Amino acid sequence: MDEQIEKHFKYASPDEALEKILRNSRLSPRVIDVSVHESLGYVLAEDIVSSTPIPIDNIAHFDGYAVRSFDTLEASTINPLRLKVIGRIDSIREHYLDIKDGEAVYVVTGAKIPKSADAVIPVERVRLRGGYIEILESIKRGEHVTFRGADIESGEIIQKKGDIIRPQTIRCLLDTRRYKVKVYDKPRVALIGIGDELTSNIEEANGKKLETSSIVISYYIKEFGGIPIRFEAVPDSPNQIIEAVKNSLIENDICVTIGGVSLGARDLCWMTLSKLPESIPIARGLRVQPGRATSIVLIDGKPVIMLPGHIQSTISGTINILVPLISYMQNLPIKDLFPRVRAEIGEDLTIKEYISFTRIRFVKLVKNREGFIAKPILGDSSMIKPLIASNGFIKIPEKVEKINKGSKLDVYLLSWSELLYLFSKYNEQNGPS
Repeated sequence: MDEQIEKHFKYASPDEALEKILRNSRLSPRVIDVSVHESLGYVLAEDIVSSTPIPIDNIAHFDGYAVRSFDTLEASTINPLRLKVIGRIDSIREHYLDIKDGEAVYVVTGAKIPKSADAVIPVERVRLRGGYIEILESIKRGEHVTFRGADIESGEIIQKKGDIIRPQTIRCLLDTRRYKVKVYDKPRVALIGIGDELTSNIEEANGKKLETSSIVISYYIKEFGGIPIRFEAVPDSPNQIIEAVKNSLIENDICVTIGGVSLGARDLCWMTLSKLPESIPIARGLRVQPGRATSIVLIDGKPVIMLPGHIQSTISGTINILVPLISYMQNLPIKDLFPRVRAEIGEDLTIKEYISFTRIRFVKLVKNREGFIAKPILGDSSMIKPLIASNGFIKIPEKVEKINKGSKLDVYLLSWSELLYLFSKYNEQNGPS
């Protein structure tokens, strides 16, 4: 390692950087009210307590005839019983029908049964004779009936604060007549590519390099519950960098710059932003490789995360700093955010460089009948191919120089969608177990 260069960095661990951000920044989870119809994916900021039982009435589980079970006790194929059909309930609308001895009412699935009824006989189990039904067997109380509150009782906690709202949550909320819900607001994250060579405009891409890293990061932001806001790429100009970052923070919670954070002549982000009067330097580099140039300041109390431009380093900084902050803003844990499986390393892996750092290496995770095998996919931090070929990553602790083939270790999948893909490919190749 070139000591003349490295002395410019004062590396912090991701945990140290995050602790310092949260201690000094204005970041705090915000509670908002949203329409239940728009609440999918939000994190609940309150316990959801049912104000009404589900179902609210005793209802039919099948199309059939609502009866009093007592009236059917003597029914058999030898001694069929006849009950008089006194009406029909063809919808789930409110009604006040009742039945007496020897009577039945036709009901559709989901309809409220008559007050005195306590069972429903499916249509296929009776014979209709004029205005009567013939019953060939007895039926027990509660058979084919869902009683009031059997699903959810009034006052029951349906979902707890901190749960993520799913489609079934929305259905339940609407069934209990909740149309607004308190949730944690999704954090807004500004994304700015830095570099004279970059453009955000496809029409200018022939003469410049199209800025695409912010697109990659935007998908991570969305997957973990944030809202990405992409800005135009900014040249290597201190004044333009300052203007773009400050403008981006007016309506957003976090600013992420990509590129211009190392030690070259045009790497101006740290030097420019850390010296602003309103800036609080948090970390000049992370003790993680790739991604060690990742740096952070606070401007007016809001985090500005400076990610390196090499794509593997960009992803590393996103995983270690940005994703935990997005999670924190939704009042969720900030650790162990990526799906993790235990796997066996498929080959010897020697890592002697950056021995005092946590090293991240991307791997291809494959499932077989015995478990998971992780194959390292190596390549320079500027290379996209290792990311395309991999679906997860491993963390190699400080001071570890070699991992032997067959060793067990944790593999973190690059996204939750990778988990679905991993198992679907296994099922496709192996069929049902």
